[in-house]
Amino acid sequence: MKHCFRAAAAAILSMSALAHSAQIPLSALTRRDVSLAAGAMASPFAAQAGSLLVVDGAAQRLVLWQGGEAKFACDVSTALAGFGCDADSGRTPVGWHRVAQWIGGAAAPGQVFVSRVATSEVIPPEGWRSSSGEDKVLTRIMWLEGLEPGRNSGPGVDSHGRYIYIHGTNQEHLLGAPASHGCIRLANYDAMALFDLTCGTETRCVVIP
Repeated sequence: MKHCFRAAAAAILSMSALAHSAQIPLSALTRRDVSLAAGAMASPFAAQAGSLLVVDGAAQRLVLWQGGEAKFACDVSTALAGFGCDADSGRTPVGWHRVAQWIGGAAAPGQVFVSRVATSEVIPPEGWRSSSGEDKVLTRIMWLEGLEPGRNSGPGVDSHGRYIYIHGTNQEHLLGAPASHGCIRLANYDAMALFDLTCGTETRCVVIP
């Protein structure tokens, strides 16, 4: 089930809190970005996609493509332990996924989720660069489901069963470098923007280490 009720993200993104965004200007995309996207678009897994997310692990970057054009790009954090699909590995799974569920469209920026349920705790922007080491899921969740049986889908390697999300973080200062426990972290306003740009479309995500 898709939860696509959205807050007024466009208004929020126009505020001075944009300092908390890790967006990359589309004019700054590289030949590598374009090459990775071209390869992804040629895959049968992308055939049904209205939105395509290409996560470049080497660059710690996510680019959204729609209709063959780049629409959004930002820095991310994948797992500190690297890439891998095994359960309990603490690694970010590779390969093809789809967004199975969008969660938290009505949540406030910085709202804390526990087991995908919004709590009453809302962390203000000054707490989004926490040095405590505590990994919190904030603002928006896009829950991934693996599409490759035996690689990222099925017993022992199932990305959905491992609760692999794209989500906002309380450690925005680490974006651009591996830091998560397996999920793909975004700046909170970037998580809101990506949620709004993709929610309701068939969204495929390929993670390239």
